[in-house]
Amino acid sequence: MTRGKLSPLLWLWTTGALAGLVWGIGAVVVASIAPPQYIPRVFFSYHLEHFAIFYLIAILAAAGLPTIRLHQVACVLVLMAFVLATVRLTIPRHRLSDAEDLAADVAGIAAALAPMVLGRLRYIAAQARTG
Repeated sequence: MTRGKLSPLLWLWTTGALAGLVWGIGAVVVASIAPPQYIPRVFFSYHLEHFAIFYLIAILAAAGLPTIRLHQVACVLVLMAFVLATVRLTIPRHRLSDAEDLAADVAGIAAALAPMVLGRLRYIAAQARTG
């Protein structure tokens, strides 16, 4: 999508979301490979941290990439979570990645994208009733 096709306000929101997405993905990659003592704790449970960051990344990806279908966004993010979980397993003396971490990542993605999918389904149903 080129800037000429977007209104200035929409372009600003999309650019802001993309900047946040790049920052968020960078933070997740660094947190996945850095030693655990260098990673700040935000929540009491690190599973909640996994959920929250993937929730935020999914929202930023959906907002920053409006031409990409939501199922494509979800598939890419789940693949990213799986790859990062696998990478964490290969790093010696690193906090082990287990199924709970991956489940929290996928749950965060699903929690962010589900309302968007439901909103689109409601819109399609309303269009079918009126048209």
